[in-house]
Amino acid sequence: MGLLADGYGLGELMIGFRTLFLWLWSALLMSGVFSAANAENRYQLSIALPFPGNPPICCMAIPAAKDLGYYDSQGLDVEFVNVGTASTGTVQLLAAKRIDVGTAAVAAGFGAFAAGAKDIRFFGAELNNNFTLSGLKWVYAAKTEINSVQDLKGKTIGLPAGPNPTDPVYVQISALLADNGLSDRDVRWTVAGTQALRAQALMAGRIDFTQVPMELSYLMTPENGVHMVSFEPVGASKGWTGCQCWFANESVLNDPEKREAVQRFVNGTILAMRDMAHDREIFTKAMSLYIDMSRQTPESIDAVWNYERLRMQPNGGVNLEHMQRWFESVYLPDINPRAKGRLTLKEIVDTSFLETFHAKYGTDEEAYWDPPHFAPQNTP
Repeated sequence: MGLLADGYGLGELMIGFRTLFLWLWSALLMSGVFSAANAENRYQLSIALPFPGNPPICCMAIPAAKDLGYYDSQGLDVEFVNVGTASTGTVQLLAAKRIDVGTAAVAAGFGAFAAGAKDIRFFGAELNNNFTLSGLKWVYAAKTEINSVQDLKGKTIGLPAGPNPTDPVYVQISALLADNGLSDRDVRWTVAGTQALRAQALMAGRIDFTQVPMELSYLMTPENGVHMVSFEPVGASKGWTGCQCWFANESVLNDPEKREAVQRFVNGTILAMRDMAHDREIFTKAMSLYIDMSRQTPESIDAVWNYERLRMQPNGGVNLEHMQRWFESVYLPDINPRAKGRLTLKEIVDTSFLETFHAKYGTDEEAYWDPPHFAPQNTP
């Protein structure tokens, strides 16, 4: 009768088998064979972000994708490098090959390429202001006596980086002035720092006009001597503008492991944006990670969501037809004329990551403000 005949009861035999199984299972766990960390390959990516601390809500897609677990679900570990010099700082880190991915205004990345950093590649955008498609207006904060563009004459305008083509706020306000018969010389420009610092400078009376995020609109009240104003977008700036874009070095994209990490970054970020753009609850959950919600009202939260969700890019922010139009009619003639002959979209744009994403996850057809288009450009 085998083991049973030698004095072992059936219950004792089963306990023995169970003990052996648990011992083997523990050994396998300790060896890492079945550990969660080894269930799939983990990839690492360093990302430079153009703000020194918590993100403004308009730029929260990447931090939220990390904090809400979207990167983790992609098997991606990200390390953030925060800079206080906006897009200029992130592009400098990228050009020096100190980070893998840098987020920046499109003009900053394109300008670096035209200036000689030929290793830089653009591969998507999380934030764009295509006002022709979204129907949004340009929104600013100003002293209460400013109600029209003409009222800006002689006033001090606060900028993130300064009156140069790498500063997207300058580019927009400069176009607004020109369309209304004013020039750069009709106003005073000053560097006022981040969005929060610009809001403080406005309320303290150090500047008269600037751009602030919608989440600070609750502060922009006549009681504080300021208010929110909006103007219709002007000229060619109504189309694709490329506000918060993704750049990497070609050397990073040619490394198989880093390339896979970048693809997972693209996947996780866009999936996060899709959820935030279509679900107010998820957007509010993300928003609550970075600002004091106790000072927000239901109305202000609605205003933020309804504005910012139409700037998020649930399809990756690349439409080469719109980009080519912007490149030829805005970037080369107005933003950076010296780039002519030194840069083409074909040289700097890599659509392969977005094409892979769309092949796997499909296109968000509801995101009418972000229609993807990856066909080759017409210009050489």
